[in-house]
Amino acid sequence: MSFLNWIYSFLGVGGTTVSMTDKASALEEQLAIEIFAIHSAINLIASSVSKCEFKTYSKGVENKGNEFYLWNIEPNKNQNSSQFLQELVSKLLFNNECLVLEVNGELVIADTFHQEEFAINENYFESVTKGTWSSQRTYKMSDVMYFKLGNTDTRALLSNLMIGYNSLVSMSMGKYKRSGGRKGILDIDATAAGDKNFQSKFDDLMNIRFKKYFESENAVLPLHKGYKYDEQGGEGSKKSASEIVDIAAITKEIFERVAQAFKIPTALLRGDIADIGATTSNYLTFCVDPLCDMMSEEANRKRFGKVAYLSGSYLRVDTTTIRHISVFGISEAFDKLIASGGYTINQLREKCGDTPIKEAFADQHYITKNYQKIEALGQEEKPTIL
Repeated sequence: MSFLNWIYSFLGVGGTTVSMTDKASALEEQLAIEIFAIHSAINLIASSVSKCEFKTYSKGVENKGNEFYLWNIEPNKNQNSSQFLQELVSKLLFNNECLVLEVNGELVIADTFHQEEFAINENYFESVTKGTWSSQRTYKMSDVMYFKLGNTDTRALLSNLMIGYNSLVSMSMGKYKRSGGRKGILDIDATAAGDKNFQSKFDDLMNIRFKKYFESENAVLPLHKGYKYDEQGGEGSKKSASEIVDIAAITKEIFERVAQAFKIPTALLRGDIADIGATTSNYLTFCVDPLCDMMSEEANRKRFGKVAYLSGSYLRVDTTTIRHISVFGISEAFDKLIASGGYTINQLREKCGDTPIKEAFADQHYITKNYQKIEALGQEEKPTIL
């Protein structure tokens, strides 16, 4: 039964009493906390991967050729490497899969595609589109780079999990609005109800005049003859912070479940800076590194192949570039890495974001005299007999 029908059902029996809330026509509101949390997590991971350097090697020696340029500078005419990698990771995490094609020597991420899967034979892709471009060609699995996280769609599972949380948030929002809402009673006597213009007057009062009255900071509400409105009990002054606390707690819980699903430390997704070093290390180890390993494996098997890879020609994703490095903060470690022969001066300069030195000594390895073979420990130098 509609609201007006409910009113009219009482019109023949004297006066009518209507309970009022602060809005004449309520619109259902739903918070998209789930989508906000998921996009926050995906954007964090995508931005992190876009900071990685995709290093290429030829016969075990690092080199910077066409493949290096594609992954680190310009994969295609319309995107730089950061934009390309952010799109790749975002689609991979959001859709659980991502297809990358090579078109005229450029890397292009497909918007939509259809995959035919087989148990033994090679899978193939068709109906591939990118923006306004669509391909009639059928691509074999060996012709493309197909990234897939796993057999379980994380986002779909999260959506099912979040249904309950969204209901709780909506309930808390409704409770908060009701706790601070204005309520009253509208009396309509039989004379007013029997007026031939009752419906138009009633619609005007409910949908326009009451709406302006409740939304205004200061207002006067003129009523037609036969109408009487009484404000009830000062509900507007009873707003409580408990509902806000409930909403904040549920929102925090949603972010924690999303962080758990994407293997992101919850403190990092919430923006906490306490113990940021350990948190970042955990994030790189369990979230970013596995993702980058999967990407490099797919690139190596499709763009280099078995023979080239086993001969030392491959691509490696360097995730150490994600961290911000302060030269003054690592000065002691810098000295130790050179003194132990682990790195050259130029290698460490590049890790710090500085330019290499065009001098031969900067590409040599050094080791201090403090290091010696373990077999030599405890041996005394024998005198020379002439």
